[in-house]
Amino acid sequence: MKVTIHSEVENGRLKRNRAALSRALADFEGKEVSITIQRKKKTRSTQQNRYYWGCLLPAVQACFRDAGHVLTQEDTHMMLRAKFLTKALPIGEDGEYIEQVRSTTDLSTMEFNEYIDNIRYWCQENLNAYIPEPNEQAELEL
Repeated sequence: MKVTIHSEVENGRLKRNRAALSRALADFEGKEVSITIQRKKKTRSTQQNRYYWGCLLPAVQACFRDAGHVLTQEDTHMMLRAKFLTKALPIGEDGEYIEQVRSTTDLSTMEFNEYIDNIRYWCQENLNAYIPEPNEQAELEL
């Protein structure tokens, strides 16, 4: 079980949700626990999510379809994650490593914007496809 409690710190103490912390600790009575305190980061917004799933992914899908590759939206998402959100984790001193693909749900708003910008730039450079920015009016040629 994992418990997340959000609060501000003031004078070295939790400003709010102290009761929630006490209840959480009571749930672990008699157990060994690990406590991590970190600065809360703002996760991607609903607007970013709508742009990603409603505009960006369909545009990338269309590029691949035009090149003869039919991908589902989920396949396109997984491919882009593997391309842009993979990091190498060393597992020994001999230079061996494993690759970890981050989840987009773990990205902050700034990290998600960077991810989107990288995809848009890559599409323009490699697929000769311009993908409009959020809130940009795209013109369709008929």
